[in-house]
Amino acid sequence: MKRRRQLPTMPIPVIVMLPPHGGSTAAERWMAQVRLAAAKDLITRLQTVPQVGDILILAADMADRDALQPFSVNLLEPEKEPFHFGRVLARIGRQAKGSMAYFGGASAPLLTKDILTTQFARLETWDGRRALVNNLHSSDWLYISEAHQLETIAQHLPNDNALGWVLQTQAAYQVEAAEPSAASQCDIDTPADVCAAAMHPGAGEHILQFVTENPVSLMERLSAVMVQMQTPASSLGLIGRTSSTAWAALVKATRSWVRVYAEERGMTASGRQERGEVRSLLASAMDAMGEEAFIQAVESMMDAVLWDTRVWLAHHRIWPPDADRFAADLGLLDEIQDEALKRLTEAQWKATIPIVSGGHGIVGGSLLALVEAIDYQPSR
Repeated sequence: MKRRRQLPTMPIPVIVMLPPHGGSTAAERWMAQVRLAAAKDLITRLQTVPQVGDILILAADMADRDALQPFSVNLLEPEKEPFHFGRVLARIGRQAKGSMAYFGGASAPLLTKDILTTQFARLETWDGRRALVNNLHSSDWLYISEAHQLETIAQHLPNDNALGWVLQTQAAYQVEAAEPSAASQCDIDTPADVCAAAMHPGAGEHILQFVTENPVSLMERLSAVMVQMQTPASSLGLIGRTSSTAWAALVKATRSWVRVYAEERGMTASGRQERGEVRSLLASAMDAMGEEAFIQAVESMMDAVLWDTRVWLAHHRIWPPDADRFAADLGLLDEIQDEALKRLTEAQWKATIPIVSGGHGIVGGSLLALVEAIDYQPSR
């Protein structure tokens, strides 16, 4: 009997998107440069994966396009019409004629060469409509078969967050979420995420070089949190949208007592923030006590705190621009325009214990990066 000849595998195209830089404050410039460093690390690792074909780069800022020119990638021209994530991704999906992968430029700082190779090898074997995302309810990257089907749901994708959920519920895809780990969950949204990723053994060379050449006090503060994580019987606080996966990993990896104040998970995806329905018991307590008295109470109970301050902001129905939020995370008081956020930040940075603020990542994917950094050595 003749053996059936196996057809050669088609190279899998990859699209990587980088957002606009934003404003010109020190905090915004720092974050824009970090995102570029993360994209360079991702591209460098993708180019070592045998299954990867063309790497397409859609960068909103000219400086990013110029910086990535030497990396032998295909630079796409920005859309002339107002950018719509779903339409852009669907257009690339039509051209892919099969499977493809998508990554936000800073969405995968800890996906190593070995992990990427394993994931692309799986994509090669898929039949029918299948997809792999890092998070079903808040997707930052995607592997997908039959990518032309993205056209049918493009209008439902103003950004990448709903990729997994929409593919599953509206396009009849079998969608799998990656096993929770620092590699799958760590996404650079805030300065705290940068510092946490840099402490992980899977961090890429460009991120490590950047944080070495552009040090911030936040790194020292996060290092102090790490010391407490490794101190037996210390008391650690998690405030905000933490998950049972993240804090359970912290408990398992340390001999610390962990105080968990979990509030308002899903506030963005559910629309509660947009409708002004976010409610925080801790924010109410702080309003009653005042920032300084509240922080003093925290100091009396805990040795270190990781704090998702975006819940506090949403509770007060304020949402300062990136410039303010990033400056607050970095402790740059003079750059914060919002007075309420400035008062909170000042109280946090005057505390006698290390308090690190950020978004959901600092009590989620970035927390997993810190936990794994204690005793985990992935291959690069």
